[in-house]
Amino acid sequence: MHCTARLIEMINQFSDQLHSSVENDPMRDFLMEEIRILEEAKEVGLPKFLPRTAFLSILLRKVNAISRIPIDFVGMLWDYMEDVVMTVLKHHVEDYHQLQLATKRAANNLIAKMKERSNVWTTEIVEMEKVTDFTCIPEYVSEWTKLMTQRDALIGEILKGDERIGSIKLEGLGKIGVGVIKKYPHLLEQAFDLRMRMIAYWKIVLTRLVDVMALHLQISVKNLVSKDIEFEVTLRM
Repeated sequence: MHCTARLIEMINQFSDQLHSSVENDPMRDFLMEEIRILEEAKEVGLPKFLPRTAFLSILLRKVNAISRIPIDFVGMLWDYMEDVVMTVLKHHVEDYHQLQLATKRAANNLIAKMKERSNVWTTEIVEMEKVTDFTCIPEYVSEWTKLMTQRDALIGEILKGDERIGSIKLEGLGKIGVGVIKKYPHLLEQAFDLRMRMIAYWKIVLTRLVDVMALHLQISVKNLVSKDIEFEVTLRM
């Protein structure tokens, strides 16, 4: 099947769609979601302690916001693979009328099963991302550390109380509005830390989704071509 280029293109489109989501905008509602969640998570405990539940709450919302993208991609993928399989099988059995109906039923049945299998697998992957804040990729710490170097300068500017300052530029991120967040000086450090952690971690989440989808696609197509389709056709004979 000469469809490798198209499959690569589809994976690239999937990646572009994930990265173009509004959830990938690091400046969106800057610190306000973090401040709200930190206010809700208030409890008796150590000062300036960053509750894990706050991070997971934001992560859950962000993953929910993009959760349809992987599912829709799987549907599009198997719709395409069904067209390819049907075209190839039709070519091979066009001189054998008695085989045409059997191969068509076999292909339809196999694609339906593989599509369902991929849907279940993809749903599990998305669900895991909702509840797990883990990575062994060292770039997470280095990225978070780099982002955190701007915290003191930002908070210092905000705490000056200069009403003329409506926005501040953060290196690598852009301009942020500070008018509203000035009202929460006691939460700025935690909120900033939480946002920077999420910016660094969200890159890993998106990369991981693309990587595992590409690997799943590769092994699924390999199995389809090398054994599944032959087994299914033979079974239907």
